Amino acid sequence: MQFRSTRLALVFACALCNPTLANEFSDQTLDGYLEAVNAAGLRIIYTSELVTGDLRLSADVALAASADELRNVLQPFGLTLKPGPAGSFVVVRSRDGALEPTGPVVNEPKPIPEIIVSTSLHRLDHTSPSTPTYVDKELATRIPTTAGEVVRLVDRLPGTANGGVSARTHVRGGDVNEVLFLFDGLRLYEPYHLKNFQTIATTVHAGAIEGMDFFTGAYPAKYGDRMSGVLDIAMRAPERARETELELNFFNASALSTGLFGAKRQGEWLVTARRSNLDLVVEVIDPEIGSPAFNDYLAHVAWEFNSKLRLSANLLGSADKISLNNIDRGERASAEYSNTVFWVKWSADWSESLTSESILAYSDIADSRSGSLQLPGIVTGTLDEERDFHTLEFRQDWLWVPSDTWMLSFGVNGKNLDADYVFASDRLIEDPFDTLFDNASASSRSFVVEPSGGQYAAYAELRLRPVTAWTFDFGLRWDQQSYTTAADDRQYSPRAGVLYQPGDATEIRLGWGQYYQAQEINELQLSDGVDQFFPAQRAEHFVLSVHHGFGADIDASLSLYRKSFRTLRPRFENAFNTLTLVPELQFDRVQVDPNGAEATGIELTITKGTADDDLIWWFGYD
Repeated sequence: MQFRSTRLALVFACALCNPTLANEFSDQTLDGYLEAVNAAGLRIIYTSELVTGDLRLSADVALAASADELRNVLQPFGLTLKPGPAGSFVVVRSRDGALEPTGPVVNEPKPIPEIIVSTSLHRLDHTSPSTPTYVDKELATRIPTTAGEVVRLVDRLPGTANGGVSARTHVRGGDVNEVLFLFDGLRLYEPYHLKNFQTIATTVHAGAIEGMDFFTGAYPAKYGDRMSGVLDIAMRAPERARETELELNFFNASALSTGLFGAKRQGEWLVTARRSNLDLVVEVIDPEIGSPAFNDYLAHVAWEFNSKLRLSANLLGSADKISLNNIDRGERASAEYSNTVFWVKWSADWSESLTSESILAYSDIADSRSGSLQLPGIVTGTLDEERDFHTLEFRQDWLWVPSDTWMLSFGVNGKNLDADYVFASDRLIEDPFDTLFDNASASSRSFVVEPSGGQYAAYAELRLRPVTAWTFDFGLRWDQQSYTTAADDRQYSPRAGVLYQPGDATEIRLGWGQYYQAQEINELQLSDGVDQFFPAQRAEHFVLSVHHGFGADIDASLSLYRKSFRTLRPRFENAFNTLTLVPELQFDRVQVDPNGAEATGIELTITKGTADDDLIWWFGYD
């Protein structure tokens, strides 16, 4: 990758001395034009592989003073801009296939969908460290993360909490299972490896990630099912005809291959495979204690039939196997998990103002677990469990933008679900340990449960911009579950947001909404003796945030939030021993049954520098 910055000072000096050059460019190279834009104060990041030296402007173009004006300049070349780190913009390939200039550039008003009204949104761009084609990877690759997991970057953001080992995150006082995990627009139900033992990694290869949107509160009506946060991950889009990456680190070994095909490069493909090294490490250190192992793969192929129609097929799979032989704690246990997800995605531009995205997906998840606990004089027990979960899902989202002052987005989601549970356990707690946590001294459980049913949702969101400085969002979401016998199997979630921009450097956002989380069909708590579904949990979000850019790449954000939880369902935890595969057999198992909760806080973040700077730093407080 080569950054064309050697002529930056010369271009800027010439622009100062020649007013005509500063305002108009005719038959100039595109990279030279971008350097002049950079010199004028609009921070643009690009690569010489996208902005090649032979690209030239074919008409007199004024020096762009905003990202919208620059997008118009880039459009004839098949390029566009997307937000970069610390207020910068990154030049990327646009979805329409134009490669040659077609005429003069016409300034247009900023499209209203590009206005982000939602509070507490953190946007992270990333691609694999070994791929020099991209420039939006730099910030993520310069920040070390355990096991190379890019999703761990969200743990550095305000409002999040993490125990350090697990890849799962608590958001503003919520539990780890309250974050919606989306990949390529599809919800992944079990996106973590070794889920019952520290969840050290996700099932999505880091190199397959283009970027992430992470909401910590007051997110739009498009997102449902979870009540604390949203992690929306975009799949990587290839830029070259072929790229191959091999990676080896302490935690895993992986391979990735991606590229373009077709006469006009209208097709793309991506394949990843990864195997953990943890079993090899444990074998060297202490082979008697057990063995954790996991692997995953992703296959993606897409074809763009024309500038208005794109179809993709995708397959994501993972398998885990872990055994634990802890002599000191008397535990012998093993577990196996498999997860296969197949989906087809269809994107269509019906007109300049109407677009849609449709997903048809099938998920197959199988888990098994068995173990024994032998601590004479304290507790003894055995456990066997098998769970299977299947879902067939259809999702469709529409966006209608009739003007630059208002837009309407809406969508539907339907799922057919079924699960099979087989569970049996026996436990005996000796005196006096049976009195410590109000557990029965002897318990025996046996369940065979086969719930099935549907899950349905619909939403609509209206965005208005009556004047330039003000933008309003109003949304409503409806969810229903037919597999549960709980009293509250239908939920309505109103949402609202306001964005006020008093100047180019300042943004003030206010967000409010109701968020429900129904118990999923694969979340029945049989291992703790509960064979019924609970009513949907509810949280109310209220967030006020202020963002200001001070220049010199210094940005500051201040957020105030209040999150109120209601109708929470019971959860079960271990007071002492959390490193176990059979937590239900331990004598320190306790039930936490809150009536409600409230989380309030203040978050401050200050950042300096961008990914291509020699020094970057940030400060956070919450």
